[in-house]
Amino acid sequence: MVTPATPHNSNEIMKKQIKHEEVIAAYAQIKNKSEVARALGVDARTVYNHVKRAESEGNAPWLTPAAISPTMNLHKTTVQYNADGDPIQEWRRLIPQASDMEAFVDSLCERVQGKARVPKKRATRTDNDEILAELAFYDTHIGMRAHKDETGGNYDTKIATERMITTAEGLAGRFRKPGRVVVTFGGDILHSDNRSSTTEKSGNVLDVDSRYSQVVDNAVAACYDVTQIACSVAKQVDIVIVEGNHDWHSCVWLARVLKAFYAQCPNVNVITQSSDRKHIVHGDNLLVWSHGDGVAANQWQSVIAAEFAPQWGVTKHRHLKMGHVHHKKKNTPTRVITQTANGWEEQRGLLVEYLPALCSTDAWHAEKGYLGSIRAATGYEYHATKGLVSRFYEHA
Repeated sequence: MVTPATPHNSNEIMKKQIKHEEVIAAYAQIKNKSEVARALGVDARTVYNHVKRAESEGNAPWLTPAAISPTMNLHKTTVQYNADGDPIQEWRRLIPQASDMEAFVDSLCERVQGKARVPKKRATRTDNDEILAELAFYDTHIGMRAHKDETGGNYDTKIATERMITTAEGLAGRFRKPGRVVVTFGGDILHSDNRSSTTEKSGNVLDVDSRYSQVVDNAVAACYDVTQIACSVAKQVDIVIVEGNHDWHSCVWLARVLKAFYAQCPNVNVITQSSDRKHIVHGDNLLVWSHGDGVAANQWQSVIAAEFAPQWGVTKHRHLKMGHVHHKKKNTPTRVITQTANGWEEQRGLLVEYLPALCSTDAWHAEKGYLGSIRAATGYEYHATKGLVSRFYEHA
């Protein structure tokens, strides 16, 4: 039996050194990390790290002896034991190691490097280089599955990609000969970031449609089709991809792959920026995009002013756009903006706006009563010196 230790205080627990073999022997007997930590007088994180190491090395007697690929990590496991407590069957959920994911994305970039062919729009006398137009797609959630009996409307991968294309066509047809178009994929392009069909931070189980590989293929194809539409109306196209809470990893590799894909297209620029908040400057306009989670509503003005201080200092019109809440929302952080009879009025220099989602309601949101929100993509036109001059909605 393992005799519980009795350390004098928490600092002693944190400092105590213990052998790996001792932790593994105790865990093989007790099979509970918290109880092992109490018995040995160490913190639970120490036990967790030792157990994870043993499982990755294949030296875990509580598991079946089947080997794990050196390129994979054990994420979760379910073990069936016999009456004597010996493992007889095991179901493992493996995830690629980070280094191998990096190699995988690098291989994708190599395969598509410079293969895109996008004809450049011919310049005309009516083109207005002072105007930058934007096609904003927030919360498309490609791969989400919803049924009208549960949520009031159907939604799947096919519906999601069709909505992206039809709303892009509708918005592009309303633009007035812009010299430049920004295509914004504003977070949660994909409903799930991996085959486990759960969110990374909360672990919530998601209602998904089809296989993950098919969802990825459809998402990439939809991004390509929307970009083609943008290229048909402007000489220069920028692509902005904002990481979401459902698809942070996917958005990171998608931006890199598209950057490689359009490498030989001088009229298409994929903006890759490390910050969760992406930005560009057009004349006197500072345009910023974020997914909308992680920062308190009353902090946005100070966050943007601090993070983009040089750009803030040389611009007059500043616009932050976000999604995540899945509905159109006017926000007033620290009285940054208010709405008057004449429309939007800027105060303290920043317009903050939450955009409607393109996706339908899923079962979880329907259960919580989040129903009836507008489903739309949003379009904007910015004049180089006058700022925001047009706002469009293309309803799905």
